[in-house]
Amino acid sequence: MPEKVEPPTVALAIPTLNGGELFGRVLTMWVAQSGVGDLQIICPDSGSSDQTRDSLRNAGGTVIDIPKGTFNHGATRDLALQATESEFVILSVQDALPLSTTVAQELVAPLLADPGLSATYGRQVPRAGCHPVLRERIDSWAGGNNPVVQELGDREWDAMDPFERLALIRYDHVIACIRRSAWEQCPFGSIAFGEDVNWAAHILRNGGRIAFAPAAVVEHSHDRTAWDEARRVYCDHRNLSRLVGLVTVPDRRRIPSNTQNARGHYRQLIDAQPDIDATTRANWHRWADRLALYENWAQYLGARWSHRLLFRPIDRWLRRHI
Repeated sequence: MPEKVEPPTVALAIPTLNGGELFGRVLTMWVAQSGVGDLQIICPDSGSSDQTRDSLRNAGGTVIDIPKGTFNHGATRDLALQATESEFVILSVQDALPLSTTVAQELVAPLLADPGLSATYGRQVPRAGCHPVLRERIDSWAGGNNPVVQELGDREWDAMDPFERLALIRYDHVIACIRRSAWEQCPFGSIAFGEDVNWAAHILRNGGRIAFAPAAVVEHSHDRTAWDEARRVYCDHRNLSRLVGLVTVPDRRRIPSNTQNARGHYRQLIDAQPDIDATTRANWHRWADRLALYENWAQYLGARWSHRLLFRPIDRWLRRHI
């Protein structure tokens, strides 16, 4: 009689802060995952005052206390992984809702099949009512239906253009799974923003491989103000200019024409949406018009000014609580 094959040992790490009712549903879906055994749930919590901590304990999870004001996207996740002993660790966020009970299994399966893979990441679909501009961005970064293995191969990093490098390091901790040995060789480190793509760039430039697992699907999007969305654009371009050499607005004289082009494209996206009431459509237009202006300045300042000494007070202000 053949021996029974035990499912892989898998942990789940999710930073939390007042996750509310949605996190309760997220947690229920993670507990219900099949094919990977019981998930070890580790949550570094930055001082939740709602039901988040109780929900975690009721689900058998472990809470790691993070003093307010000390949260760091890289270091806090390192702390969570240090608390696990699992071969594979799923990384996610408190507002990413798994859409099936096989998300964990879909993330882990490529790692089991290919010992050379360092990590996998899944697909994100926006929530109902998501702004069309954000829906397009989510689809372009975290969408797609075809499995892909990302590796540098015989290419030379320095010979690639910034957009090729950006496509190579596509990887997102909204929903991902990391091989413990890969993390042990390369922890995330103290990274205030973009710890996922920073890690991916290091892994891939050193011969590692990352796989996109589109069958692992979570529902995830945000309803931010145009200003807050633009601040995240600033942080992205601050990071990506250093990481892959990406500079999309090299000269501020291009900002007026870029803004006009963005507004036109965004209006097309909005006007193509069927069955939208006039008030929602008007609100979407106003939001998109503001974003078109803010984000072009954000791209320019993030890539061109964020590293300058005299700009540091503004840089700190723009990155606050991101």
